[in-house]
Amino acid sequence: MVILLYQKKEIMKKTVTSIILLFAINFLFCQKATDSKELNISLPSNVAIKGTSSLHDWESIVEKTNATMILSSIENTKDIESLKVIIGATSIKSGKRLMDKLTYKALKSKKYPFITFVFKKGKLVKENDNEIDIELNGDLTIAGVTKNVTVLTNVNKKGTDIFLKGTYKLKMTDYGIKPPRALFGTIKTGDEITINFNLKFN
Repeated sequence: MVILLYQKKEIMKKTVTSIILLFAINFLFCQKATDSKELNISLPSNVAIKGTSSLHDWESIVEKTNATMILSSIENTKDIESLKVIIGATSIKSGKRLMDKLTYKALKSKKYPFITFVFKKGKLVKENDNEIDIELNGDLTIAGVTKNVTVLTNVNKKGTDIFLKGTYKLKMTDYGIKPPRALFGTIKTGDEITINFNLKFN
């Protein structure tokens, strides 16, 4: 009888412990879900693409950029859970109709209407009281070709809005893009381009 009572008591203790553990795990997961915050891109945000040619340097402005970022903690801009940036290929405007037409053709915009960046992981580079520098690693897809890239990005720590700022250089030929040419090939575009971005989230 004593043995049975002892065994029953031990079973009850284990059951209570299991219930407490389940409640603790559930609380932690609910707390993380509560802390996570989805942020959307807003104005003023801008993306500019710069390059060279045999005639002169050029610059195009992206007129349509969509982006969503999720932070695991709104209090800590280092804790990026996800980030996706989508650029409409035909929203890239230089102010010159012929150049835009050649750009869209080079980007194969009819088949691949979007340029995307999907965040994979981040690495803190440096930090001070006002801002942090993070290496954002992710997949960049242009003209149907995807490359894993790492982009050094500056993020502010103060203020109600979050800004991601940075510069990234790439070669068009790495993405299977033939640099545009004009006037029967007499004007040639350089292979390397520079992307400058300043994305605001609130």
